[in-house]
Amino acid sequence: MSVLNRYRTNWPRVGAVIAMGSAGALAIGHRRMSKPQLLSALNMLALLVHQYEEYEDPGYFPGQFNGGIFHSDQPDHYPLNTNTALIINVPLAYTFYALPVAFPKKRWLGIAPVLFGFGQAVGHGAVFNLLAKDRYSPGFLASLLLHVPIGITYLHALRDDAPIEQADWKKGRLYTIAFTVSSVASPNLLLRDKNSPYRFTAKQLGRHTNGA
Repeated sequence: MSVLNRYRTNWPRVGAVIAMGSAGALAIGHRRMSKPQLLSALNMLALLVHQYEEYEDPGYFPGQFNGGIFHSDQPDHYPLNTNTALIINVPLAYTFYALPVAFPKKRWLGIAPVLFGFGQAVGHGAVFNLLAKDRYSPGFLASLLLHVPIGITYLHALRDDAPIEQADWKKGRLYTIAFTVSSVASPNLLLRDKNSPYRFTAKQLGRHTNGA
């Protein structure tokens, strides 16, 4: 198995290790960061936890997405497959969450992941599980316990520094929409392939093995 294929299978686990190492680094070096910048970094670590919950433990979000929501007759690889999941969750999502850490003065860059995290809480807390007729959607706990409180605290930290301007809210909302369309919806549409060799495991399908 090639290095890329190994990573395609194990990127959520790698992300979990990165989260643990980064948390330790933040504990040591957080005094060098502004509070909004630190909270943006914590929000990125929350993303890694969120992804682990979706794809590893309990890990059946791919099956819920393909089989439960889209009623695919090939839920192990259509419309979402492991290659698309890697592209969305690693280079695209990592960049989206890392930019406000790298450029903390661009407030709208930090507002966008916060708004996206709030949307994740709604999606995993109500929309996805209702559509799939499941009791739970993997990713909800990470959204509720991490993205939401971190996001609220981030917005308070911004306001403590200076009032949030309407322009930042507008740019943040537009950036959130642009990311959702370009980096979540579009890859799913453009990379869907009924003959894809990049398939999820039985564990990642959960009960949705036949699009049920």
